[in-house]
Amino acid sequence: MPDLDIRTLLVITALVSIGSAIALISLWRSQSRCNGAGFWAAGMSCIAVASVLISGRGSINDFISIVVANSLYVVGFLLVLRGIRVFAGRPPLLYFDFALPPITAALFYYFNYVEQNINIRIAVLSSAFMFTCLAIVVTLLREKTAPWRSAGFSVATVFGLFGISHGVRGTIALLSPFETSFMEPSLSSSLVFLGGIFILGGSAITLILLTYAVLELELQIISLAVSQSASSIVITDTNGFIKYVNPACIKKTGYLQEELIGENPRVLRSGETNPEEYATLWKTLSMGKTWRGEFHNRKKNGELFWEIASIAPVKKKNGTITHYVAMKEDITALKNAEERILHMANHDALTGLPTRRLAMDRLQRSLANAKRNKTMVAVLFVDLDAFKRVNDTLGHDAGDHVLKETATRLCSCVREIDTVARVGGDEFWVVLTNMPNKKRIITIAEKLLKAAAAPYKFNSDEINIGASIGIALYPDHSPTPQGLVNLADQAMYEIKRKGKNNYAFTETIKIANVQSLDIKI
Repeated sequence: MPDLDIRTLLVITALVSIGSAIALISLWRSQSRCNGAGFWAAGMSCIAVASVLISGRGSINDFISIVVANSLYVVGFLLVLRGIRVFAGRPPLLYFDFALPPITAALFYYFNYVEQNINIRIAVLSSAFMFTCLAIVVTLLREKTAPWRSAGFSVATVFGLFGISHGVRGTIALLSPFETSFMEPSLSSSLVFLGGIFILGGSAITLILLTYAVLELELQIISLAVSQSASSIVITDTNGFIKYVNPACIKKTGYLQEELIGENPRVLRSGETNPEEYATLWKTLSMGKTWRGEFHNRKKNGELFWEIASIAPVKKKNGTITHYVAMKEDITALKNAEERILHMANHDALTGLPTRRLAMDRLQRSLANAKRNKTMVAVLFVDLDAFKRVNDTLGHDAGDHVLKETATRLCSCVREIDTVARVGGDEFWVVLTNMPNKKRIITIAEKLLKAAAAPYKFNSDEINIGASIGIALYPDHSPTPQGLVNLADQAMYEIKRKGKNNYAFTETIKIANVQSLDIKI
């Protein structure tokens, strides 16, 4: 093998180390977390500077081209070691970091200016490389369960070979010293520099592969987690067009993947969600914030379903939004349960009619509507006559049958906009909304009496009861819901005292007394 020009090899070494440094700096800048890449970039940068300084040997001061350059080599490899320790989650080797640089720098200075001996300098530098590479190999190979072990083995091999080659070189320098100039071509120098060139390039490549092996593993885990998630996951671009849907979303909506990709999520809209909610959603996302809320969407087959969603912007390192990711959970069963609970809280368990609380709420809204439209509202307090006798003679099953049948009959006498409520054992309210005149109210009251008086069939028994109805009007008798209820109640009891099975409007003379009572309450 012909001897190669040492200066040329030094220049090539400098160029390779500069390229490796640039590659590792780019790797470091692309990372969003601390994984040691910054130390690798700093270390390779030191090696690049050292290679440039040594290539200028003879043209620049010996202190810079020998002492400083060789010290930078040592510091560079120590920084790479620190990065490997950070990557592996290990604490730094402080005795390496703080002891080796000053010791080697002092030795480089001594054996260049005090006692010139190039062989000792070579042995010192080779020893520093050998021990640093040994520490790198041990750090990587100790992680036997690490997911990046195979890639780590490649890095350990590269640095192991580099350490072995310099161990051999240092041993040769001590056992078989040579007195020629460092810059004079020789077979051993050529082999050392050629090996160093390949090792430097290989180390940068393997470090990059090590990082991307971890990233690939993380992406694989994330990909599997997203695809196997029980929650629906949708990813869109910044214009709102769907770029990805996971299998859970496909199963939930009934659409095929190709039917959703490229579409806007509005394809799932049912029209049940308030448009203002969508405006708030996009305003929140455009500000770079996460939106949380509920959607009432429609499946491909037309079935409606509820989803609770969390939509977040996906940002680059510089904060630029590139995509939006939505995680959605089906809460249809929860909504149905809430609706059942709400219905149970506001409806009578036996008859299914509204309770007193719901009836009072509806009466309040009816009065507000009547005030705007200048119409009339009537409250009819219905109490069944002789109902106690049914329970006492035929039992509670018969009484329950009568109550349910009465509820059905009363509802059949009024409109859908009116309210029939059960407010007590055998007491009912009927709220008539937007009534045109008193005559219409009388007609409905007579229908209610007739419906209640019709015989009831229970097993083989025929049950005959009646009803007493008290009526109060808005705005004639009272402007408040409670005032109307109190007046209708008193009118009903007046009918009870006069013979039952009839109806009566609140008398003018009694209005002041009941309103006064309402105020005291």
